[in-house]
Amino acid sequence: MNESLLSRRSLITGAIGAATLLATGATLRVLDVAGGDDPPLRPPGIESEEHFLGTCIRCNRCRGACPRDIIVNCDMEDGLINIRTPRLSFHSKFSESYRREEGKDQAMVTSDPYPALLSATGKGFCDFCMLCALSCPTGALKTSFDPEVRWIGEAVIDPLYCIAFEKLGGCRKCADYCPFNAITINEKRQPVVDPKKCNGCGICENICPSSSYRTFKGTMRRGVNIEATTEERPL
Repeated sequence: MNESLLSRRSLITGAIGAATLLATGATLRVLDVAGGDDPPLRPPGIESEEHFLGTCIRCNRCRGACPRDIIVNCDMEDGLINIRTPRLSFHSKFSESYRREEGKDQAMVTSDPYPALLSATGKGFCDFCMLCALSCPTGALKTSFDPEVRWIGEAVIDPLYCIAFEKLGGCRKCADYCPFNAITINEKRQPVVDPKKCNGCGICENICPSSSYRTFKGTMRRGVNIEATTEERPL
């Protein structure tokens, strides 16, 4: 058998092997419990991801109970095992997003943030009313969730999408609207998150204007994004 034929066979065999590995890796990624690198951002009240996946029956009751319309269903991008389970999305499709009660300035809100959240109008953020957990028939979401002790996620600034990092006027909307004073502006006029104060309510992501500024890029990421965690608040 000549060398050219062997080389051709080796090339074909190698290509098939590479394609098989890629397909296997893609399948495992889809089947991964976390759905890839970023686990779904769950509604408040989960005990652990494993417990949640074992008890959630995909009934959509939590989604129907949410007055802020932030609970959506996971799809294939979140992993096959997560399909139709609930996750949070602060990208409200409604025209009226977060609005504080008229006459309440930032100092008044941060002095007592939880009642301020409940009295705020608009949609696209979590006010920790726990109606989602109250509607859950299996205990996948627990009503014992305390937002002052645990958090549903943490705000993370993305320099690639945050307008303030591009010196376009020093946008500070996330800092101005955060009811927990978890976001401040540094000397470079850029936002900084204090994880000891943030609990993932999503107001910052909801009102971030970078989504409008960057719609041509076709991405759902914003200048600040809430990333999932079920850990206790850092001391």
